[in-house]
Amino acid sequence: MYKDFTSGQLADALDRVKDLSPELTGPLSMLDEASLGWTSRYPQLAEPQQAFSQARHKHWPRTRTEQTWQEVVTTAAALSTALRELGDIRLERCTAQTGWGTCGLALPEQGPCRAEKEHLAPAGSETDQ
Repeated sequence: MYKDFTSGQLADALDRVKDLSPELTGPLSMLDEASLGWTSRYPQLAEPQQAFSQARHKHWPRTRTEQTWQEVVTTAAALSTALRELGDIRLERCTAQTGWGTCGLALPEQGPCRAEKEHLAPAGSETDQ
């Protein structure tokens, strides 16, 4: 759901974490996954993204406390701030087909997709002969 968001839209969603019920871990997982792709293209996001990911992993039902929830909210806000520094941009993702569907990885600024070896050859290519 969040993977197609622009940096501004993802930042807005991260800002709304504070309004979620601490019981809802699904949206946190989706935000974690969506924000991870941004780190391969924008390494300055790695630290705040990792902090958010670690905070949400500590916030599981058997270990959930007010302190773990506040850490999730704080790290989500920090990641939101870091994303806003990029402006409102879209992360280009690979549209090549793989054995499991569309690749979807964030594309580097230059060069091929990091998962290029996993892409299926187009119909009619040399590998089909």
